[in-house]
Amino acid sequence: MDRTLPSLGFLTLQEPQMRLRLLGLLVLALSAPAAGQWPPVVKNLQVFPKDTKFSTLIDTMKAFTRALGVRCTYCHVGNESDALDKYDFASDDREPKAKARAMLRMVTAINDQYLPTLPSRRTPTITVSCATCHRGVSQPIPIQRVVLGAYQSGGADSAIAKYRALRTRYYGAAAYDFGEVPLSDVADVLVADGKAADGQKFNQLNAELLPNSGFAFRQLGFGYLALHDTANALTAWQKRLALQPNNPEAKDLVQSLTKKP
Repeated sequence: MDRTLPSLGFLTLQEPQMRLRLLGLLVLALSAPAAGQWPPVVKNLQVFPKDTKFSTLIDTMKAFTRALGVRCTYCHVGNESDALDKYDFASDDREPKAKARAMLRMVTAINDQYLPTLPSRRTPTITVSCATCHRGVSQPIPIQRVVLGAYQSGGADSAIAKYRALRTRYYGAAAYDFGEVPLSDVADVLVADGKAADGQKFNQLNAELLPNSGFAFRQLGFGYLALHDTANALTAWQKRLALQPNNPEAKDLVQSLTKKP
């Protein structure tokens, strides 16, 4: 473990007593046994080279947890409340560990065998890593599929609740796309499946969450039109036109529902 003293640059020379107190606390902390200390011996390496440096392995493991948004117990045998030296890191009892090894071999093959064959590669070269796909979640599934899976299991209300929960937890992170397109995709799938009323619920959610998106109101209008609700379709398209006054399609759609016969 890195026992380097952290920088004390935020303390000024006019604070000698504070500096001494903080140094004293650091000495006590660093001399005490670490509750989360890593085991001193590395065992059962199957993908990493046997001579992998311990510090390199630990940094790699930390990167895995961040890339997948998980803890050590996702792949390793142990309890969250236990110190790390109590974990059985060598055990292969956890199924995700076997999957992780397969994924590591895949990543190595992509970076070492396939990407080098590309003509005119960029400099510096682009490679893939766990975070390339996972982006902070253990299962890198597009939000459209997550929502549609929730719909198939529990209906529209359940799927909407799932989306809201994910948006609350992950909004601003790279895990899922909470832009204007995914919910529209879900609506389109349901409309194509003959479930226009349910599909429209996702267009309505999209417009609710993205009130400044012309695209969301465009799709909302088409959704109402599929339900033969021209009044609400016109309202949606007028809202879009207010957001995008120079958009030719927005003008045409409003005129199509306001022109006299």
